[in-house]
Amino acid sequence: MPDQRYLRHEQIEGFSQQCITGLNVLVVGAGAIGNEVVKNLTLLGVGKLSLYDLDRVEIHNLTRSVLLRESDIGQNKAASVAARANELDPAVEIGAIAGDIHDTLDLASVRAADIVIGCTDNFEARIRINQLCLLAGTPWINTAIDARFASIELYPFDLPQAMACYECTLPQSVYQKISERQSCGGLHRAAIAQQVMPTTTIGASIAAALACNEALKHCQCDRRMSTEANTGV
Repeated sequence: MPDQRYLRHEQIEGFSQQCITGLNVLVVGAGAIGNEVVKNLTLLGVGKLSLYDLDRVEIHNLTRSVLLRESDIGQNKAASVAARANELDPAVEIGAIAGDIHDTLDLASVRAADIVIGCTDNFEARIRINQLCLLAGTPWINTAIDARFASIELYPFDLPQAMACYECTLPQSVYQKISERQSCGGLHRAAIAQQVMPTTTIGASIAAALACNEALKHCQCDRRMSTEANTGV
């Protein structure tokens, strides 16, 4: 029955399905990690998801992207992932925004979101997300994987105290690489492609699980690990 979909979630002490259903989450990047993040959030019953990506589906994406099929090859990644996710739970409002986030991701959308999850593979996109979230006061989670490791970083810009942002952690060499890659616009995307690290769905799954778990905790939807939940407050 439709009203029983989240029954098991509602039986978990410290886990608020009502909070999850009220969340508005922006996911930037519909690749390997983005697929897993969208899958997780959709199965959890998040209220609204907005998925951003400029790329089209290629056949090598299929080994790492749970929501993509061969029939999606040549189509926009965000639209294909959103359509498949909508089949998992039609109640979740999922929007796909195709294009470069420098053109499509705006301050108003970021400010309206409860949290942003970055699933990108390049410094330019991460810096753009960081700048917008810092200005909007919206928390964001950066994810990253390579052939051996998976990692996430939370930047809680919604908290009152000042804190270091993503750019604070970057060495000067990163900006030098960005400058070199953008010195010739026609070669920009080719240069990015040459630096992509080989990965598998395992690393993407781990990074996405950690990111979604951290998002629920930060948004107070999952309080199982908090002092209040442990003490019964």
